[in-house]
Amino acid sequence: MARKFHYSPPIVSNNILFVLLLGLFLLFMQLYGNATWNWFMSKMSVLQFVIGIGFSFYFIVFWALGIPYIYLTMSGKFPSLQKYKIQDSHPGRNGPKVPISKAVKLVLFNQFAGTLPFLVILYYLVAHFGYTELHPVEPWYVILLQLLAFLLVEDVLFFAVHWTMHKKWFFKKFHRVHHEYRESIAIATHYVHYVEHIFGNLIPVFAGIIILQPHPFTILFWILVVVMNALHTHSGYAFPWMSYSVHHDWHHYHVNGSFSAVGLMDKIFGTDKALEKLHKEHQSQK
Repeated sequence: MARKFHYSPPIVSNNILFVLLLGLFLLFMQLYGNATWNWFMSKMSVLQFVIGIGFSFYFIVFWALGIPYIYLTMSGKFPSLQKYKIQDSHPGRNGPKVPISKAVKLVLFNQFAGTLPFLVILYYLVAHFGYTELHPVEPWYVILLQLLAFLLVEDVLFFAVHWTMHKKWFFKKFHRVHHEYRESIAIATHYVHYVEHIFGNLIPVFAGIIILQPHPFTILFWILVVVMNALHTHSGYAFPWMSYSVHHDWHHYHVNGSFSAVGLMDKIFGTDKALEKLHKEHQSQK
């Protein structure tokens, strides 16, 4: 049975979970941010927070969400959720071809040999510019603007790296690893060549942080959002309460176009023509 791609357009509810989380985070920061941060600083240094709390938080969120996604994909259970599958295939027969053990090993390598040392470098970079434990909690509107800036910076840099990775030499040398998944699973977001993990995953995500130097809690929230979004957009499912994942799933299926993280740069440079065609065909069938 050949794989079949099921297109669905973006809907208003796609980001409802992120909006709720953002509202709760902004409320927490205004009511308890300073007191909570002072408590942490009475127990540890900024370096210990960034490396210990930061990496642990990232690692736990990644696998706490990634493992259920893997089970959902490989088991084929829970029909109420399987109806949101983007590509049709029978688990274990036409599903992901990469052995799960191979994927987990590479993901863990990238996390401990890539993400962890990158966080150390991140700390010393921001410390060089005068970042200290006295960093106050910004007003809610400043935090919101910071998060929007992070999103814009990530989309620009991710698009640039991803577009480059699809050039013949770079694809053969690095990016082909990621595209071993024609039908993606959640943890495939980190199933990449080590070089791509640094330049394609980490630098786009953390560049805005280096530039704006936000409060450490804002960094943690940004990591939460990025990890949740990356896992879902690689999951192979189009849940209506989660970020729009059809865009990137189509990239794995089609192996070209739709290069950006949120779609903005694709609109600007016209690299989502194939997906737009699917959208028009979907609209015409209504």
